[in-house]
Amino acid sequence: MAISRYFGRTGRLVFMCVVCFFLFVAEMAVGYIGNSLSLSSDGFAVLSHLISMLIGLLGVRLSHVQWHKRNTFGFLRAEALGAFGNSIFAAALMFSILVEAIKRFIGPEKTENALWVLVVGVVGLGINIVNYLIFLDCCFSKPPQKAEDPEKGK
Repeated sequence: MAISRYFGRTGRLVFMCVVCFFLFVAEMAVGYIGNSLSLSSDGFAVLSHLISMLIGLLGVRLSHVQWHKRNTFGFLRAEALGAFGNSIFAAALMFSILVEAIKRFIGPEKTENALWVLVVGVVGLGINIVNYLIFLDCCFSKPPQKAEDPEKGK
């Protein structure tokens, strides 16, 4: 059935991509209105998560392709290439935030609408916690199940 492809890890990735997109838009808007560097930098961190999830989704899709005209071994390395691209984006993001933080350190600016900044920041924290809970089973390896010993039961 066609709907079954939207469940499982792919469905979780798509759901969190949509949620992260709306969180990014909200954090950037309130960060701009409130003149908050911390909220804007968190918005770009959410954008980085969104891009990494999209790259991961594309990598998972491409890694299932077994054969292609130009690539007879399939796309098994697509996930690693996606992770490399995401790390380049994250490094550029960290550098731009560092430059902006140095500018703010030299010439401090007042944060406007602090209540909105706080509310959106707390919502962002909640969404990040939900994100980690949704993908929790992907992050930790589970110990192998021990086989029952038939001698113990006697």
